[in-house]
Amino acid sequence: MRRARIIALAALCLAAAGCAGGSPPSQLAGLWSAGPAACEAGMGVRFDSDEIAIVYDRQRQPLFERPRYHLEEVQGQSFRVRIEYDLPHRPGGAQVAGAYGELVLVGVDGALYPASHNLIDSRTGSARIRIFNDPAIRALSLKPCNHMTSASTGPLRGRSAL
Repeated sequence: MRRARIIALAALCLAAAGCAGGSPPSQLAGLWSAGPAACEAGMGVRFDSDEIAIVYDRQRQPLFERPRYHLEEVQGQSFRVRIEYDLPHRPGGAQVAGAYGELVLVGVDGALYPASHNLIDSRTGSARIRIFNDPAIRALSLKPCNHMTSASTGPLRGRSAL
């Protein structure tokens, strides 16, 4: 009896570990943003273990919840990470979601670029590939804020700093 409990507890722990999203790779640490002005304002995207969120000062808006990060390739400063995320459940929709999202991000020359964004139905094997006007592609072309400082950007529109 005791042995069965230990086996059941071990199986439960393994299942819980398999469901955890894990932490993002170190390459995605910190605030990522579209430019120096957004970085100065504290506005950008953060990759966390429980969500990928747009942040502005102290406010957060989740883009993707429960992401699962898979670092696929690292060559010097370049990297490629595949992120799987669950699609949100809508009231009145299907009780069991068979689809999930998959986002592939590539880090090159200190910037982050989305390579692909797919919606995949694991029950049927079908995939919807968004190429034109994908908001995730536009929102996730970013640079890390820790590399952008006001001293390196110079004055805005030719105006001197106060």
